[in-house]
Amino acid sequence: MNSKPNILLFFSDQHRGDWMPYDASVKKAQGVSGLELHTPNIRTMMDRGTTFTNAYSPAPVCAPARACLASGQRYRNCRVYQNNVNYDPALPNFYGTLKENGYYVTGTGKFDLNKADLYWGDGFHELMQQMGFSSAYDSEGKMDTIWAAMQGKPGPYGRMLEGAGWLEVHKQDMMTRGGKDIPTPLPDEYYADNWIGEKSKALLADMPKDQPWFMQINFSGPHDPWDVTRNMKEAMKDRRFPDAADCTITEKNQGVRQNYAAMIENIDRIIGECIDTLKAQGMLENTLIVYGADHGEMMGDHDLYGKSKPEQGSIHIPMVIDASHLGGRPGRCYTTPVELQDLAATFLDYAGIDPAYPMDSKSLRPAVEGSDAIIRQFAISELIQNNRNGPITSFGAVTDGKWKLILRAGQPDRLYNLEQDPFECSNVASENPEQVERLRKGFTDRGEQLNPIIQLYIKSFNAV
Repeated sequence: MNSKPNILLFFSDQHRGDWMPYDASVKKAQGVSGLELHTPNIRTMMDRGTTFTNAYSPAPVCAPARACLASGQRYRNCRVYQNNVNYDPALPNFYGTLKENGYYVTGTGKFDLNKADLYWGDGFHELMQQMGFSSAYDSEGKMDTIWAAMQGKPGPYGRMLEGAGWLEVHKQDMMTRGGKDIPTPLPDEYYADNWIGEKSKALLADMPKDQPWFMQINFSGPHDPWDVTRNMKEAMKDRRFPDAADCTITEKNQGVRQNYAAMIENIDRIIGECIDTLKAQGMLENTLIVYGADHGEMMGDHDLYGKSKPEQGSIHIPMVIDASHLGGRPGRCYTTPVELQDLAATFLDYAGIDPAYPMDSKSLRPAVEGSDAIIRQFAISELIQNNRNGPITSFGAVTDGKWKLILRAGQPDRLYNLEQDPFECSNVASENPEQVERLRKGFTDRGEQLNPIIQLYIKSFNAV
């Protein structure tokens, strides 16, 4: 057995943080007491490991969030500020650091590290090689499949559909479905996440036995559009999910929520099959297993869909770490804030690697091994966006797990008590100015201690 652990990351696209198989008390606190998801494999990971109930995306858009994960940096330092920018291979990343230290580094599905180019080659393109991957089978996300195909350059998934005679049918469906909850015409075996699952199981079965490895399995769901197979749709029949908050289309929204749940449950099924493959290879007991997502989905809250927003549905993400064979405590629930990019430092910590470059990432290993010490005072999410009425708009959000402040230039501060108002329906900024200022300072300082030299410099300006 390798002296260093293998690392297996299951990574979903647009899975909101409250749609998880939490205990009843956590679901109640997050306002989703009526939520029932059939996700036994994710739940097993939770029972065997640590669940982070206040995990946040540093930037609720695909490419920036994934750049933060790769680099271990917060949004302002990740060099990818929107989906039209590729990852900068000059910026150190944990994938390359693992490889430099003896790991075989690979993965499948939507990495979104070169999203701007809509180019994936054979799945192991130049950017991934520059970043230090040993191999990879990178492929398109949902709508990138369509955009690339319409430009005459389908990616690996699109080429598979084309060869099977389904690409044109799939293009027509995805371009016209909008927010419909109808099933896809695709057969089960050609559905994107099922295809990714088969690729992933084959790759897992071929992982090296003579060196430690890292593998990231990137699902395309539960991202919109909410296409599901007929079998997935049938499984949701007669099931009802908690209504969206402050939503004027609750009944219409139920169909979308059914499809969203179907995608999550399908991902859970594939996770179980991958873990079975890992077990069959005799590698389960030396593998750190993690589940997470890049950002959330508003799912009708406040009549909004999608991500790119500072509200909880958009920035709150699931995160579970199962280190049950590596000294981790079982059944832990860690409630203080953490951020997506903290996984980078966590992976390097378990690999016994001290990176020779600064990161904004903090290792979550102490929490996984039983510590209740606070890893972060605050979690921060932010985004720079194009604005048709001006050059840019931006937002920032900061939370300590109870209080949350949303900042937008030119707009009043918005403060919410998440324990009493998990869906942010009542702005209490005017009644709590001290909380506004405390959280604003946390956002400005990034929740960190200032360098003592800088503190002394600042103090000199206030000397009497």
